Amino acid sequence: MSARDDSGNERKPFPRRLAELGVSIVVLTGVTVVVGYGGWAVLTLLAKLGGPDPKTADGDPLRERLLAWPDRNREFMRNDGRGVLPLKP
Repeated sequence: MSARDDSGNERKPFPRRLAELGVSIVVLTGVTVVVGYGGWAVLTLLAKLGGPDPKTADGDPLRERLLAWPDRNREFMRNDGRGVLPLKP
């Protein structure tokens, strides 16, 4: 006669439950790694292939303006908030 839980269902033996837990961990870890690196690879491929390169109102590439924005914000903070707050890139 095998062990049953409170609901009357038959319980699996401990080694089998441990094996199922191990398989779940290995599978989920693998899926996480593949999806994580796969997403990175897709974004890298899209960046290499090109696509639209948005421009600002004055014609500068938006990516260059976005790269300079953190430095502008840091400069504002170094001046104790004096000056023009760069709210937009």
